[in-house]
Formats: sequence, C-alpha cells, structure tokens
Amino acid sequence: MLITLLLFFGILIIVIIGHEFGHFIVARWNGVKVEEFGFGLPPKIWGFKPKNSDTEYNINALPIGGYVKLLGEEGDNRDNPQSFASKKPWQRIAILSAGVIMNIIIAIIAFTIVGMLGTQVQINKSDINSGKYSNITTIITSVAEDSPAKKAGLRFGDEIQSVNGIKVVTQSEVSDIINANAGKSIDIVVSRGSETITKNITPRENPPKGEGATGITIELTGLQKLSFFESFKLAFVRIYVIVVTTLSMLGQMIASIFTRAPLPPGAEVTGPVGLVQVVGDFRDLGLTYIITFIGLISTSLALFNILPIPALDGGRIVFVIIEWIKKSPVSQAVENRFHLVGYSILLLLMLLVTVKDIIKLF
Repeated sequence: MLITLLLFFGILIIVIIGHEFGHFIVARWNGVKVEEFGFGLPPKIWGFKPKNSDTEYNINALPIGGYVKLLGEEGDNRDNPQSFASKKPWQRIAILSAGVIMNIIIAIIAFTIVGMLGTQVQINKSDINSGKYSNITTIITSVAEDSPAKKAGLRFGDEIQSVNGIKVVTQSEVSDIINANAGKSIDIVVSRGSETITKNITPRENPPKGEGATGITIELTGLQKLSFFESFKLAFVRIYVIVVTTLSMLGQMIASIFTRAPLPPGAEVTGPVGLVQVVGDFRDLGLTYIITFIGLISTSLALFNILPIPALDGGRIVFVIIEWIKKSPVSQAVENRFHLVGYSILLLLMLLVTVKDIIKLF
C-alpha cells in the first residue's frame, strides 16, 4: 500500500507541477512576477525562497492541486509592469492557458513512450497469424459490479490464460467454456503484470440483461510496438479519443440529472481515494499501464481546467475575453465572487466524492 501511495503522489507531482510550471514559465516570459509556486492547497507545510528570487516555493497540506500566485492576479497593481493585470488580454490568456498546454505535452510524451514500449491493442481473429503482433491473448476490459467475476477478484487488464484447465486465446474459446459450465465451479487462470493468478468462479445460469455469465467483457488483443513517429502520431489520436469520450460522458451525466436516465458504464466521478485504488490496479499490470495512466490523468486535468468553470483556468479566461470585447475590466468584486462560489462548489464536490470513495471501501 505504501508503494502505491508513493506512486500516486509521484503521478500527482508530475501532472500538477507540470501544469503549474506551464503557468510559471509563460508568466515569467511575459514579465509577470510570480510570488508563490505551490504544490497542494494550504495550509503550508514547508516553504523555501531562494536568494535573489521573487518566488517562494511551497508544499501544502492538501495534495489535491497546486497554484502559482501572480502579482496583480486579483486585478490590482495595474500600473506595475510586473503585474498580471497590467498585461494585454492575449498575454493573460496565454499565461492562463499554459497549464493546460503543459498537461497536453505531458500526455503526448507519456503516450509516445507507451507506443514505443508496446501496448496491448484490440485485434481481429484474422490478425493472429499475421506476424504484426506478439503476446496475443484475451484481456478483461470491464468487470460488472456484484458479478461473480467481481467477487472472485478479477480485474480490468487481466490476461486470460486458461479456463477450467484448457488453454485459451480467443474470446470465443473463453466464452464457450464459461457458458458450457454455467452453474458449475471453474478455475480461470490470468496473468496480471508479472503474476499468474488462479480465480475460482461459478458462472451464472441466468445473468442480468447486458451481462454475461461471469460479468466480464473481453477483447482479443496483441502487443504492438511502434516507431517513435508512429507513437507520436498515435498520441494525438489517444488524446482526442479521451477528450471526446469524457465530454460525451459529461453530457450524459448532466442530462441524467434532468431525465433520470441511467448513467452509461464508466460514467462515474472518482476522487483521490478512488484514484489511489486505480493506481494500485495499474501498478499490478506493469509499467506501460502506469505511464498510460499518467497520460490519461494529464489529459483529463487539461480538459477539466479549460472548461469555463469559475475558479479554474477556463473560467478566468472567460473574464479576460469579456474584458477584451468590452474594452474595460470586469468589476473585480463580481469576478472574485464568481470564482469564490466556483471554488467552494468544487471543494464540496471533492469532499462528497471522497466520502463516497471511502464508503465503497467498506
């Protein structure tokens, strides 16, 4: 558990410090004084201000974010050339956008590395003897809640090696054996990272609609290694898919509030506690999954921050654009109230999600 926690905080440091460094470096390029660079949210645990530096570097108690404090970010010191408020609208937008851009860069690097190391990709049965892929196996892609597979401890990413003592490769081989043994106890042998694990499971004779006898969905996959340029191009595709999928699920979640329609599988918000569990699962699956997780989290952080939500980068950009259009500053008191309300709502949601994740542990 300790290693999982350290790995989780290491991933947070990469994506959060990377995000804030984007703001920091672009602010400095534009001549804005950076007063603080903080990891986590206050209260402060430790701070350090280098000699001849304008910036204090802080580590704070709540590891759920980070910040850079800029001179004049609240609209003051407009006459000071080092103030954020004194800069032209396009410069302020560049500074506010820089964190998102840095997260996209981190995601591109992560997904490029993953492509070169090799990833399990979905293939067709006709690809088995093509020579394009190695480690051809059937992988579990989801596990239904309260299903026999969930209770047995099967997880996303497990590679199925054999079912009831019979070596299997394709989905049909797995499904045929499971369906032939409905109501009977069988052993499923899976590879999870460097481990080989045997799980005893009893397939259901009458599973719920939309679920199979064990509650797993499976895909035939093969290990694909790409060149640097192929991996680099594929990184952009992966980011695009994550963004589109996330926006689609977000839309369905919002719509469900008004229509009471059931949420699609996977449309669930997870807080820090839930993410620690995910990191633990990915750690068991190996290095490429951990690096993939970094790319996924960094892309999600970029998308979340660019949304026009008060207190986030996107919300602040909206106010700069309004000022640009009307050619006069928005009332600072009004803007501050908007950001305070947004910040309070985000903290409340984070608390509720964290409580939900803790309850799920029990």
